[in-house]
Amino acid sequence: MRKILSVAEFQNSEWPKLFEEAFGDNLVSAFIHGDCLMEGYSALEFPWTVSFILKSNSVEDLLPLQKLTAKAKRENIEFNHVFTRYEIKTSQDVFPLEFLHIKSRNVTICGESPLANFSPNLAELRMECERELRGLLVHLHQFFLYLKEYRNPHEIYVRSTITLLPLLYGVYYLSTGKYPENHEQVYEMFPGVRIPNMTDDKKVILENINKHIEAVTAIVNQVDAMKV
Repeated sequence: MRKILSVAEFQNSEWPKLFEEAFGDNLVSAFIHGDCLMEGYSALEFPWTVSFILKSNSVEDLLPLQKLTAKAKRENIEFNHVFTRYEIKTSQDVFPLEFLHIKSRNVTICGESPLANFSPNLAELRMECERELRGLLVHLHQFFLYLKEYRNPHEIYVRSTITLLPLLYGVYYLSTGKYPENHEQVYEMFPGVRIPNMTDDKKVILENINKHIEAVTAIVNQVDAMKV
């Protein structure tokens, strides 16, 4: 079986019917979301992320989906979250950023549009962004301490960006009330976290890492001071 290479191909494949047959009336929504809808995604390298909203997500309810996991893997599809409406309603205060990402960037495969009426509580969103950014700062300092163990010091930016960019989408939303259209909008607001050019100059490497950590620290302080 060949891999699915585009959103349109996914929507026109047998998968919508398979999901409807698997869940029947229990299915509320099946949708694509996450990094696979971000710029730079390649279906040749990474899987499509599909999540579900069900009326009930008991183990018995998930058995039909479990039978599709092998086929999904062959076609480059990864099943992720399986929510109920009640779980979404009662966990919005815990995961406001994750739900903001889903609401703002998704493609419905079948059923209704996910989280169509969701609007994050700004105080809770600010708190999650600050907490995760402070955690990232801890890891950045730890990574720097063991920098010599890595072949390529540039890896610190790669690792940082994986965590940082989704958080900055949330900070951008807190600052503007709008979800950014792309990474460039985020980098325009926070230019200090752009990944610098690679270099072998040890002095420049240290300067760049220091600038990156300082930029993240400044963002943490900005979020900490927000009145929402």
